[in-house]
Amino acid sequence: MTAAIVATGCFLVITSTPAAAQDQQEIIDRARFNAQIALLRPTCKRYLTGPDFQRPEDRDPQAVAVRVPIVPGPVPAGQPAGAVASAPINAGVRGTITVHPSFFAPDPGLPISPVAVFAPTPEQERTIAVLHEIGHLTGREGDHNGDLPRQFDYNATILNLCLATLVIPPPRITGFFCFADDLYGNPFTCDLFWEGGTEPDEVQVSSNGSQARRINDYDNNHVTISGRCDPYQDTYVSVSVYDAEGRHADDTQSSFCSRN
Repeated sequence: MTAAIVATGCFLVITSTPAAAQDQQEIIDRARFNAQIALLRPTCKRYLTGPDFQRPEDRDPQAVAVRVPIVPGPVPAGQPAGAVASAPINAGVRGTITVHPSFFAPDPGLPISPVAVFAPTPEQERTIAVLHEIGHLTGREGDHNGDLPRQFDYNATILNLCLATLVIPPPRITGFFCFADDLYGNPFTCDLFWEGGTEPDEVQVSSNGSQARRINDYDNNHVTISGRCDPYQDTYVSVSVYDAEGRHADDTQSSFCSRN
């Protein structure tokens, strides 16, 4: 039925004969485990998270990876004979991932677009297949059965964000400057700039100055910190810039306030 085709997301592989000696449930369990590990990476989870109209558990790829059944089954009627897996779009934790005979092939031959940073192993291809269908279940990816380039780019993006070694450099502080005015209350201002890292960024600030305030301009990798100098000890401001992977850059400024 046309509705079934529209409601199902799948992708093609070059078919080969499955190895009869391999236990299908063991292969499924391994692919699910690898997908769950991949989703611990913030960039992977963020990419496969569904739209806001979905219920929280349905749009959460980690919840879907844990809760949905993954079962072997034939290619659905109306789908290409080489489809490796399928799942209903937007079904969330209420859906099922069905893996087809090509999923169990010794070399599934999963087509990946050239934007992939490396060629996956057969086990990694099965992991991508599960993550691919999780994205359909969360609603992150809609129907693309008639658009093979889009399917292959989707697979490559999953590989790059979920399986590839992180290639984005960690955060690096490019400028951290503090100065104080010789005015009543000895106000000070600091400007922090950084580059690199995976978004979203987070900046943590500590200081022994009083009335500390900050203005975040994360879009431009800039934070302004203001406050008043400590009249009894050397005032300092320490900053740490964290990225989505937990990597960080740190710096401290001191001796910028005059002391009576």
